[in-house]
Amino acid sequence: MAWYLHIDMDAFFASVEQVLDPSLKGKPVIVGGRDGRGVVTSASYEARKFGVHSAMPGFQARNLCPQGIFLRNRRRAYVDFSRKVFAVLAQYSPEVHALSIDEGLVDLTGTERLFGLPLKTADTIIRRIETELGLPSSAGLSTSRVTAKIAATMAKPRGLIYVPAGSERGFLAPLAVDMIPGVGRKTHKRLNQKSTTTIGDLLARAELAARYLDLDQAAEQPHRHDHSIGNETTLDQPVKEISQLEKILWELVEEVGGRLRREEFFARCLTVKIRYTNFQTITRSRTLPSPTCFDKEIFETVSALLRENISRGKAVRLLGVSASALQSSGWQEPLLNRDQRKSFERLYKGIDDLRRKYGEAPIGAATPRHRAG
Repeated sequence: MAWYLHIDMDAFFASVEQVLDPSLKGKPVIVGGRDGRGVVTSASYEARKFGVHSAMPGFQARNLCPQGIFLRNRRRAYVDFSRKVFAVLAQYSPEVHALSIDEGLVDLTGTERLFGLPLKTADTIIRRIETELGLPSSAGLSTSRVTAKIAATMAKPRGLIYVPAGSERGFLAPLAVDMIPGVGRKTHKRLNQKSTTTIGDLLARAELAARYLDLDQAAEQPHRHDHSIGNETTLDQPVKEISQLEKILWELVEEVGGRLRREEFFARCLTVKIRYTNFQTITRSRTLPSPTCFDKEIFETVSALLRENISRGKAVRLLGVSASALQSSGWQEPLLNRDQRKSFERLYKGIDDLRRKYGEAPIGAATPRHRAG
């Protein structure tokens, strides 16, 4: 029987700041939005008591919580702690998928002989993360990935919800349909128009249940993976210049490419996400002729998507990159010839080795726009 543990770090950026500066423990810490023009990227639970939440404009957060401690984003610190969290997860399963910088899925299937029952393992993992790293997390454990994700959301903060095998439908049925990952405002409205307001309503309609849930999913093809690997950042200051946005895009690409290679995946579909200061958000995707895990190829595609879809003169407050249609098998029609491909593999293996040895640092292959000379 399959068992999935979904780990979601609690107020991750703010929690990291409290670890780095223990004097902030128990205080309303707000990351981002320091000057009132940016947006909040993370708020400690002490700040959330005042109504502050992520993606909120900084001026609104300051009005709600004038005593809040506003801090700038320290992305490299958050990436470093994220790596430490996933290093703990990797000790319990060879199948650990980074869904974002602060969220991961651990396949505990077949690990009972090594670590005991999955529930015991899940409890051990979240206790280790807090004891060793000082970071609180919440988790959901279920035979279904979607159910585990929903359970982790409901467990916040510092909770663990276990959904025993056979009880998944009963657990999900009374919940609102927008609890399902990927059901946004538009999909929620469309489902409501079909008299589908709860997950129970959706379960009663086989075609919808098959589309949004994974309860009756047949065994997956061994080389295809439904999840995506992504990275996004909310900017302290809105940015209009394409050249500056591409520098930020390159940093996001390096993280996504690194994750792909660590998990031995190749992506066939790449997506760029752009959010403006008025909170208008657009996402654009492109399917590649052949899958890739190389930063250079990823950057060329998402940079083109950015340039083709950016609204000139409008300031961007959030930028994101994601890779999907993942494959763990090899190449079918490489974009590069064989010699070039081998050269790229050696290059990125060296870069990844250096990052593992020395930590997150400005080590990477130069892009055409960043290369000196």
